[in-house]
Amino acid sequence: MPVDENQPDEVGSEPIAGELPKSHRALSRLKRELTDDELGSPGVQKMLLDFLERAEEDNVDLKPFREKYYQTDKQNGVLQEKLRFRTAADIVSMGSLAVGAAALGYAPSVWASQPSGWIALAFGILLTLVGILARVVRQ
Repeated sequence: MPVDENQPDEVGSEPIAGELPKSHRALSRLKRELTDDELGSPGVQKMLLDFLERAEEDNVDLKPFREKYYQTDKQNGVLQEKLRFRTAADIVSMGSLAVGAAALGYAPSVWASQPSGWIALAFGILLTLVGILARVVRQ
């Protein structure tokens, strides 16, 4: 699909006024206000009807894009929520694994003074399991 040169690059930005499409270049220097006599002219009426018909055709062509936009926007919202959940699960998983591994590494140091050794061992095993479970749930 070709990209329109007048299409804005960012959301909310306006295209820079450039050249008119080839079909309108001949009419670019005409004044736009029409008097009642000019509106009564058959040539002007035919031209206005032609512009109206083209605008209606463009509208019919663009309606499916509006529906696709809303579907894609909804899907984007769902995927962002899934990503947010996965990020939170990754943080919990990595944090639990890190603290659990640190507690397991600390347990031999305090093994001589019980019950601190058992508490560090149990705490390390528990946090390591929580980290693994958080990883499994994320997938």
